[in-house]
Parts: sequence; structure tokens; C-alpha cells
Amino acid sequence: MVNIKVALLSFSDGRERVHQGLIPVIEGHVQALADYLQGEVGATALRVQPIHCPAEAQAAARRLRAEGAQAIIVCQPVFGFPHHAISLLRELGLPTLLYAPWEPSYPALVGLLTIGGGLTQIGFRHMRLWGQLDDREVQVGLVAFLQAARAITGLRGRVVGQLGGRSMGLYTTAADGAQWMATFGVDLDHCDELEVVRLAARVPEERVQRGVEWLCERMQVEFDGVQLTEEKLRQQVRHYLAMKELVSALGWDAVALKCHYEMSEFQVAECIAASLLNDPEDWEGPKPVTPTSCEADADGALTMLLLHLATGEPSALLDVRFYDAAKDVYVLSNCGAAPTCFAPPGQVCLCPCTTKYLGGGAHVSFVFAPGPVTLARLTRSPEGYRLLILRAEAVGLPASAVQGATTFWPHAFVRLPVRPRELVQLLEANHVHLVRGDVVAALRAVCRLMGLQEAVLS
Repeated sequence: MVNIKVALLSFSDGRERVHQGLIPVIEGHVQALADYLQGEVGATALRVQPIHCPAEAQAAARRLRAEGAQAIIVCQPVFGFPHHAISLLRELGLPTLLYAPWEPSYPALVGLLTIGGGLTQIGFRHMRLWGQLDDREVQVGLVAFLQAARAITGLRGRVVGQLGGRSMGLYTTAADGAQWMATFGVDLDHCDELEVVRLAARVPEERVQRGVEWLCERMQVEFDGVQLTEEKLRQQVRHYLAMKELVSALGWDAVALKCHYEMSEFQVAECIAASLLNDPEDWEGPKPVTPTSCEADADGALTMLLLHLATGEPSALLDVRFYDAAKDVYVLSNCGAAPTCFAPPGQVCLCPCTTKYLGGGAHVSFVFAPGPVTLARLTRSPEGYRLLILRAEAVGLPASAVQGATTFWPHAFVRLPVRPRELVQLLEANHVHLVRGDVVAALRAVCRLMGLQEAVLS
């Protein structure tokens, strides 16, 4: 289901007598599309009467702004005067799909191509569909467009907070705030990690206690008296609650959390915070998902936000760590930013932090539940941003049985339609991001509508 307000526009002949004759044909197709979108897709359809003059176009613009339209589908079963469409679509500036229904009695395809060609001439990116509404390919295209439109309009005005500076000298995690604003309409904010330490000291003890009890009830906790003690766990909970407060106070929609090494070396590892910020609930109840990357990965947080807005689901950050040839699975793992909702019920463990992180605390350990997933990653080059997209299948295997895996980090074992030597040439970062389901078509639509380069492996 795609919860989005989509305007349904159509354009008619500029001659009044011809326009009147076309109205029943146009409205019949628009009604069928509205019924499908609202009944099968879950979208809210904002129907607009067929437009055949500038006054109607101007009235439509005012109405759609007032009603908060997030996307436009032009349902064009006839030839309509294209200049009305091109002026209105450019003025509204929303993600746009041109749809020509299968209509042998009228020049629907001509109507689509005249509008589409004009939009291309003025540099207005859009998508196109032609076919019967009960055609599976058309239905998939409609959903993909609406998911992409939800992500694109959802990105505008968002704020990603970078908590701490660049981590471990990683170029692939840093970002240019001006480039973000120009390309995505997203602001890149910054706050020092010291603010987490300051706010953590003020968290009421009863909130911390509830958190520790909730974690111990829901997860297996392996206290070892050295790396993972009750006090270390309490400190991790304090830091998580401090970050929740910080995210709310600064109006952040996603977070790129540094952790290494000021926090993981001298405070505690921030794995619990990175995991639970990505989750849809904690001991204080249901909450918004805050896409959170670790190692100050700004482009990673932006990718995760894009995936979340497209699907409504949480996303994860993982390293491409190894390939087990015997089992034909890629080993994806990272110490932190994977939400527990990806785990099968009752299979999350809080394990002692690896000794290379002197601050100690818990890692959130589990294996991702099996099923279809999509991997994605935004990367930059002098030519601009590119989105790598991979259709994949998560496989349920115990970490102890997979070469290259550990037993104390979250892992996804996935099968990909690409061999390791090919993937090495295509992936321009160590981090990749995962969301449940097959959203390849939606991400390709994002690239088309935003002018991003795409690399699709499916």
C-alpha cells in the first residue's frame, strides 16, 4: 500500500464543442484509474475536471497546492492541447507520470507523446506508461512511480544530522551539504558527539531502568563482567535516550552517527542507539523510524532515508564483508546500524562488544530473517550521484555455519545476481543498505525522476 496524495489530471481539446464531447470519455478513464489507486494501491486520488483552457489550469494549480498533492498522474485517453499540460506541470513541479490508457477509439498515445515530448524539450523529467489498467506491467509501473514520488517529495525539506565528524578517514561517508540541497532538497546539519554525553547525564534514572529491563526481557543478554556489564548497558541506554532527545530537539529526520572512535573507545559503543533509532518501537512505545547510519556515513543515512520514504519500512546499514562460495552467499555485516525488527522473533542477542572497542558495551547480534530484499547505495563521483540497486534474497543460516561471519554482529546472508569480482568493480563504498521486499522498480523510477545515474543488478 502506498499512502500518498496523487492528483489525477487530464487535458482536452481547446475547442469548447469538441471538449464537451470528450468529457465522458476522459472521465470514464479517470474514474477507473481513481478506483484502482484508492482500492488496490491505498493512494488518495485528487480528481481534477478535464482541463481545456488556461483558467482551468490555474484553478487546478491553486487547488492542488491547497490540498497538498505529492504527485501527478496525467491520465490522457484523448488528444489534448499540450501547452496547457506543460505549463501546469512545470508550475507545480511535482513528480509526474503520463499514462495513456488502452483506448483504440481515440488517440490516447498521441496525447501522451505530445505532452511528453514537450516536457522533455523544457527539461522536465517524467515517466510514461501506456496500456490497459488490468495489465500487470501497468500496475507495477503505477506502484513504482507512486513509491518513487513519495520518496522524492518526502525528501524535500528533510534534515539529516551528522553526529560527529568524519570517521576513520572515510571519504565515502562524507558529503557536501550544498550538493545535497541542489540534488535532493535535503539539508545536512551537524552536532558534536559531546552533546550526547551532556544530555545522557540528565536522563532520569527511571527511564534508563525501564530500558534495561525491556532489553533483558526481549533479548538474550550475555554479560561477561568486562566488556558488557550492567553499568555499560545502562550507559548505552542513556546514550540512546539522549540521541532520541537530540533528534527531536534539532528536527532531524535521519542521523549519521560517528561512534568510532571517541565514543567506542572512551565512552561506550553506540550499537544499541544505532539499532533502536532505526526500529519502529522501544520500551516507551511505538515511535517514528529514524534512519541511522554509523561511522558518520552521511550518504549512507541519505540512502536509508530514501529507502524508508519509498517503502515506509526500516532500512539497515551493512558492510560487504565476504563471499562464502560454498554456500553462495554474500556476508553482509556491521557492528551497529541494523534494526532488531529484521530479526526473527526472539532471536536477538546483546553480546559483549569486541575488545578492539575499549569503551565496551553490547553489540546487537542476530541474523536477518529470510526473504526478498533490495540493496541500494548512493555514491558520488565527479559526474554526480549514482544509485546502485540490487535485487537479492536473504537466506536464513546460522552465523556459525558461514565462512567470514562472526557471532557477535548483525548479519544478512544474501544471494545476489552478480559474482564477487563484478560487484567489486561496481560498488563504490564499503557500506550497502537493505530494505525488505523488491523495490527495484521504485528505485529506478527515483533515478529517472531525479536525474540520478543508476546501476541496476537484478
